[in-house]
Parts: sequence; structure tokens; C-alpha cells
Amino acid sequence: MYRKTERRLLFVGATWNLITSLLTIFSYNTWFQAQGKVVLEGAEAESLVIGASMLDNISKVILTFGLFVFVGAIINFLIAVKLKDNTIQKSFLIWIGVWSVIQLASMDILGFVIYLLIFIIYLAKNKAIRLSAKAA
Repeated sequence: MYRKTERRLLFVGATWNLITSLLTIFSYNTWFQAQGKVVLEGAEAESLVIGASMLDNISKVILTFGLFVFVGAIINFLIAVKLKDNTIQKSFLIWIGVWSVIQLASMDILGFVIYLLIFIIYLAKNKAIRLSAKAA
């Protein structure tokens, strides 16, 4: 069994993750900081210190999440290149399952659907590989 479909879908999913991570890091983080500064302009001194600290912490969380998804996208690109035909790679199955759950937890529905499709197709082809090995 060739893993061409899984490879292509994995490239699509990794590209999607790369785009969303770069948008999160550069666009959303910048927008969030600018909006936070606008809100804090009219605040009192005590509220300003607390608000600035909170804004900085939330901005770090946004940046960390974006970097996490970016690293996941790079890992998915590498896995897509190293995916072997006619073999069952349990570590690949575990990674795609975990990454699908991460996509669902982060409410990335499109990413979740892509990785869920990869997971299902991979399982179906695994069954076909097992049956053909049994028949031979």
C-alpha cells in the first residue's frame, strides 16, 4: 500500500499549521498587544501596573502557543517526508492521534478534520496491509 494520500494530507495539515502559527505569532499577538495598550491608556497607576503585567503574561502565552504549533508543523513536514510505504508505523499513528486531539483542544476545527482524515485513512490501510500479509 502506498501512503501517497496520507503524505499529501500531512503536507496540507502541516502547511495549515504553519500558516496559523505564523498568523498567531505575528498578527494576533501584535493585535492583542496594541488593543491592550489602548485599553490601558486611560487606567489609573495601580490598574496600569496590574494590567500591563497581565497583558505581558497573556502575550507570552499567545506567543508560546504559536511557537508550539510552529514546531508541530515542522515535525509534521518531517514525518511526511519519512513516511514509509507498505509498513505499519505505530509511532506515526500515536503522533497523529495526539496531534488530532491537540488540534481539537485548540479549537482548530479545520486542522482537526485534516488530521482525523489522515488517522482514519492510515488505520484503513493498516488493516489492508495486515490482510495482505496474512494472505501471502
